[in-house]
Amino acid sequence: MPLHDIHYQHWKGVSVGLWARRWVIAKNGLSACLQNKVLRTMVVMCWSIGLVMVAALFIVSQLLVPDSIVVKWVEQLNPGLQAFARMLTYWLHDHPEISVRTTQNVLFFYGCTLLTPVAIFALGVAMPMFITRDLASSAIVIYSSKAVTQGDYLLGKFCTAFGLLTMIWLGPLCGAWFIGNLLAPDWEFFWHSRTALTNVLIYGLSSMAILSALALGVSAISSKEKSTPALWFMWWVLGYIIQPIAANTRPWLSHLSFTYNLQQLRLATFRLGDDVKTAQDHIPILGNMLTEIPQKTMEALSAPAIWGAVVALLLMLAGAALVIHKRVRPE
Repeated sequence: MPLHDIHYQHWKGVSVGLWARRWVIAKNGLSACLQNKVLRTMVVMCWSIGLVMVAALFIVSQLLVPDSIVVKWVEQLNPGLQAFARMLTYWLHDHPEISVRTTQNVLFFYGCTLLTPVAIFALGVAMPMFITRDLASSAIVIYSSKAVTQGDYLLGKFCTAFGLLTMIWLGPLCGAWFIGNLLAPDWEFFWHSRTALTNVLIYGLSSMAILSALALGVSAISSKEKSTPALWFMWWVLGYIIQPIAANTRPWLSHLSFTYNLQQLRLATFRLGDDVKTAQDHIPILGNMLTEIPQKTMEALSAPAIWGAVVALLLMLAGAALVIHKRVRPE
């Protein structure tokens, strides 16, 4: 009689689907990220910025309430600021379908601008937790011995980076939009500000996907935990150094910076130049103030180099995919 029963026995436990395996990889990666004190602090900081945006939306919406605290406070300002606030109030009251859309679109544009470098820094801190540590510990061999394919592994790691960016970037912005409009005196604010939310989702989701893929590519370059964050931050800082040089020599060099390409994508999505022109047409005082903006700046707002940015980002993603294909595979 054999010591072990070698006959086939049907599995009677709970069966899980394909996405459950991927979710386990993503969940463990996010848990590892949140164990880092710096990343936890950054999550709290970003949601605090979201609360500041809620306060800004609340102040603007309270200009429509005649006896609100904001209106009484405005009456105590100097004559110039009173005139500006009065024109803004009239504009909000008479044309809410234009004013609410324009005001919130500008606010969320700068919200995205503020949170983008925070998200990039967070990816740099979390860089070893994506693929670098798995390369160092040969964990990919263990993954491959299980019912996990290379695609499942990479998708789980991508979801780790994407989920981290959601907590730091997209979550605070969407939360600010919802709570800010919830506190508005009119429910129509939700409808009038739909363009701002659409732009946030278009730019946010696309940029988060791009940054997550690039982060995986950099994370797969080396198995040393200090090397991959250093490469990420060097690439980031080098982009800021190249931009002023490229502006006076060869403009196409600016596209070597992924932050510059994301900026062009952000300008093309929010179309801030149209909002500036709308504000100039409806608020004369603000129009006089905006006339001091340099012509080159207005051209950059109205006509971003979107096609060059798209091509450069596609080439960067192709390079990241090549690195991942070469490095992330069982030996």
